[in-house]
Amino acid sequence: MSETDKKITLAQAKTWTSQWRDTPESNCRAFLLPLEDLQGAIDEIKNQGGNPCARVYLGIDDTNTEKLIVVGTTQESDGKGGTIYRDLLPNDDGYGTNGNSLWDFSKPCPPWCDANSALNQ
Repeated sequence: MSETDKKITLAQAKTWTSQWRDTPESNCRAFLLPLEDLQGAIDEIKNQGGNPCARVYLGIDDTNTEKLIVVGTTQESDGKGGTIYRDLLPNDDGYGTNGNSLWDFSKPCPPWCDANSALNQ
């Protein structure tokens, strides 16, 4: 992960999401998201045109830390009057050299919890 902009490679995202699916349980209750980092992701995604959206995947890194992986999406028709949202992924070998990025700037709870929150009781 790039420490300056919190972007990760497609290879990292693939590994982390696969590890999440292969983990039978997690004690993660929530994630803390720095607004400045979230805004950076939103700023890049909103330039996609149409009705830009973000998708968030769950992952686990090599230290067994839970992760949120944020990716922009684009809309396509499904041919039946509906819409399909396709992930805008970076190249396999880079951090978004094609204009698309993946981000990880989340901090899992625990340990980043509010012990007094009604949502954490």
